[in-house]
Amino acid sequence: MGKDGTMEQSKRNRSARPAEELKFHKNKYAAPVGGVFILLALIGLIALGAFCVQFTRSILDNSGEKEMFEDIITPVLMFDPVPFEKVSDTDPVFLLQSSLWSTMLGEKRDSYKFDALGRLIVPASDVDVTCARLFGPDVKLQHQTFGDYEVTYVYDDSTKTYYAPVNLQANQYMPSVERVVKKGDVFTLTVGYIPPANAWTQSKNGESNEPVPVKEMIYELVKNKKSYQLVAIRDVPKSSTSSSAQANSENASASMAPSAAPAMADTGTSYDETDETEELEELEQSDAA
Repeated sequence: MGKDGTMEQSKRNRSARPAEELKFHKNKYAAPVGGVFILLALIGLIALGAFCVQFTRSILDNSGEKEMFEDIITPVLMFDPVPFEKVSDTDPVFLLQSSLWSTMLGEKRDSYKFDALGRLIVPASDVDVTCARLFGPDVKLQHQTFGDYEVTYVYDDSTKTYYAPVNLQANQYMPSVERVVKKGDVFTLTVGYIPPANAWTQSKNGESNEPVPVKEMIYELVKNKKSYQLVAIRDVPKSSTSSSAQANSENASASMAPSAAPAMADTGTSYDETDETEELEELEQSDAA
């Protein structure tokens, strides 16, 4: 190969070297850039998974809805009403008492004043509005004084006003909505009855115990515009009673029951087989003689 060939080959080598160097530089940054994109993809995938889990949990966890229904039915359940299929078949005094307490616990509770005896002064017109919202517009209350020697709700017909004691007896239940089933505008609630707390149920063996329902009932409500109307209260069908509810009832009974009675004490009377044997031997000897 001549001189010219050598020079030409050298030029080709020099021209090829920058291309190789450029390709090397490109490949050198490919791995870090790719790693960054993979990391961002993983972060996005994790964030998407967390969002899906949170979204699903928010759908399944209806604790806020349960608390809303508990607030609605508390003035009704607290007096342990008799089951009914039609509101018109219930006791008028029960409707009046539930509507009155729903008014007292409602959004206008801070606007009511107390009299000199510590009774809350509630207009009957407010009770009528609450009754229509809670039991339906067709229900008409029979305003009257009611109660017993312990708690009396006084109705003043001249002023159309109730004087209601705010201190209840110690036997009122509290609701625990355990299940909500929705079909259209009808909401069927499985509600546990939490008994009043006392020293025994609150603390046993030095440990604090969570209250458990003593029974369950079915409450059926219908959504009417912005309110929920109570239309029926039923017993829980025996076939659909959950094992957890039975366990809760057994736990509640066990917590209320006293400890087992001690073994019967010795009364001092005993049965001695040795004495009887000796008497029989003496009788046999006398017969032989």
